[in-house]
Amino acid sequence: MRALSVLYDETCGFCVSCARWLGAQRTLVELECLPAGSEAAAKRFPELRRSATKEELVVVDDEGGVYRDTHAWLMVLWALEDYRAWAQRLSRPTLMPLARNAFELLSSNRRKLSGWLHLEDDAVRRHLEREAGPPGAAKCAPGDAACRLPRMVRCEWCGRPMAEGRTACPHCLADVVGGLEPG
Repeated sequence: MRALSVLYDETCGFCVSCARWLGAQRTLVELECLPAGSEAAAKRFPELRRSATKEELVVVDDEGGVYRDTHAWLMVLWALEDYRAWAQRLSRPTLMPLARNAFELLSSNRRKLSGWLHLEDDAVRRHLEREAGPPGAAKCAPGDAACRLPRMVRCEWCGRPMAEGRTACPHCLADVVGGLEPG
């Protein structure tokens, strides 16, 4: 195995931040983070479009192996130079329940974590408003589950779905925090 693709929820500030963090880590195998709802993910992994949701972490290796939820999280740790030993420890039968509980705790509270960590706060939104150009025209892919979520509005810059009461999606906010152009 030489490469892993990580499919993450691009509508979650915590998930976007984790994907950016992964991009800055030293890896032992190639690691590519793809937004789960992106056209690139749909083209590369059409079979996952029907079975995977943005609510689960999915990792696909270059040999066709698919890992979900806790196993996906452990595979991501395994790919990182500084965390491979942790992945090997946590995947032992005696520690796997602990890993599963930790992942489920993070996963089920990721929206709250985004708020607690201010990944979508007003200061970032104001910075985005100063830096951003006109709103983008990006739309959800046909059949994208995020487009059907109740009380969802669209990001003013990229058109992605986001929580009600926000001006910008976590993806655009993460771009601003990371010093990139939004959208």
